[in-house]
Amino acid sequence: MIEKKIFRPRPSTGWIWVSVIALVLLATGFGLMITQGLSGPFLITILLMIPIGIMFLLLAIFFPTMRYEMEGSCLTLRYGPLLRYTIELGQIKSIRNRDLQISLVSSFRFPGLAIFAVPYPEVGTVKMCATAASHGILLIETASAKYGLTPADEQQFVAELRDRMRQ
Repeated sequence: MIEKKIFRPRPSTGWIWVSVIALVLLATGFGLMITQGLSGPFLITILLMIPIGIMFLLLAIFFPTMRYEMEGSCLTLRYGPLLRYTIELGQIKSIRNRDLQISLVSSFRFPGLAIFAVPYPEVGTVKMCATAASHGILLIETASAKYGLTPADEQQFVAELRDRMRQ
């Protein structure tokens, strides 16, 4: 059995964007709750802002856990307990680095962070686990999905991936 190897993503300040959004949502939600109470026209706003703010805060907290694990014949992309994509190495059709154009369609991407399914006009939906939203994305394509990642040492990552694909 081939040993497990863990690769980290490129450094990024993407967690700052998510933290700021979390803090703004939480401060606004709690501020409204304190000033307006849990009644009146702001109730729905309060009930939406606080849980969404907590979700963004969790995303910021889990940012340092982003990693790419190669073990046996699988590559697993992880982001805390929230995201886990497993790719069978034998299913990989192509590996290439490219810049992607961002569409205006809503998705979870910010400068320095792109996770979950992100639509791109020229390649379709990409399952992202990356510290960039559009530039220098390592795109891994299988018959059923496309995955986007940003390993810190891309050359070593691709060499290890190709070596394991040959075995």
